[in-house]
Amino acid sequence: MHEVTWAGVRERVLRLAGHPKAEKVFGARGHGFRLGPVLSEEQVRAVEVDLGVGLPAQYRSFLLHVGAGGAGPHYGLMTPSLGDDGWQWRGIGLAFSAQPTTAEFAGLPFVAEVLQGELDALDAQEPVEDAFATDEEFRHAHVAWDARYEELYDAQTAGAVFLSEQGCGYTSLLVMTGPHRGAIWEDLRPMDRGLEPTGHDFARWYRNWLERTEQQLNT
Repeated sequence: MHEVTWAGVRERVLRLAGHPKAEKVFGARGHGFRLGPVLSEEQVRAVEVDLGVGLPAQYRSFLLHVGAGGAGPHYGLMTPSLGDDGWQWRGIGLAFSAQPTTAEFAGLPFVAEVLQGELDALDAQEPVEDAFATDEEFRHAHVAWDARYEELYDAQTAGAVFLSEQGCGYTSLLVMTGPHRGAIWEDLRPMDRGLEPTGHDFARWYRNWLERTEQQLNT
């Protein structure tokens, strides 16, 4: 079923690299319409062992039949690769790549919505200097508050992979666990909008990008 989804996709993507106007496509200078080699079934299973859960079906099939990373939306797709500390997603071959994600981190529960509520509540509780008798008390309170804020902020992306860099600090995430598993979310926190769902699964997100690109280049 999922193999049919990706029939001919690798060839279509690689064909775009030779188009005379390919560099005019947003993000093309980041990935060059290059795709890494596909992963083997054994490699995919090894990723899943580190992840602690099976990969979302559409993305799993993409890794097996299209490529492990490279050309894709925005500045291209991160690639799962094996390092000294296990599997992680890295920007192999990308000029502009998002931060790496370890499989261990991506396998945690995805609870971004719950944490956003906690962050909003915490934001309203930021210590105010006038409420403290001394500067020292205020400083200690603010350090503790800031540490808790950073902890919740960092935990928001647990259960997901930083899959694509959009630019200006925005990224696209692939959710790996929970009820949103297999969906693409956007990290829009640099504009104070938090993490938001795109409404697309991985296959629709990727194929929409490919179809828009082909239309732009009239191929």
